[in-house]
Amino acid sequence: MRSLFSIICCMFLLISCTEERYFEDNYDFNDRIWNMEETAEFNFEIDSVELPYQIKLNIRNTMDYPYRNLYIKYQLKDSSYLMEEKLLNLKLFEDKTGKPYGNHQSDIYSHQLILQDSVYFPEKGKYKIALKQYMREEELKGMVSAGIRIEQLR
Repeated sequence: MRSLFSIICCMFLLISCTEERYFEDNYDFNDRIWNMEETAEFNFEIDSVELPYQIKLNIRNTMDYPYRNLYIKYQLKDSSYLMEEKLLNLKLFEDKTGKPYGNHQSDIYSHQLILQDSVYFPEKGKYKIALKQYMREEELKGMVSAGIRIEQLR
């Protein structure tokens, strides 16, 4: 009986700490090129401020990507002001061997990284996330898509 109670408690903890996809969208780049002037923007609406959210970045690239890392400018805005701004340095390939990180399917490598953990939005309403490549290259080759996934934590 005691072990059954322990199993039920463990299951309850696992279920109560799950993440639920709240929003997900990806921006596909034409011809697998992320132009310097191109901004991937994602508009979403928050309808619950009681629970925290986790914001993740989705990046998909090919082996044609010429660098080991990727600099991205990340902005989170509400309807009236800038809430968060970061310059991210993402490692897409191993430094010594050049082996790509991430999961791959055919010639595309997928990466998902946590941008913000346990974010409480101050109020219900509309928000926007903007992503811009910051690599000093007019045309960044080998970039398939950039996206955002927002999960509601329970």
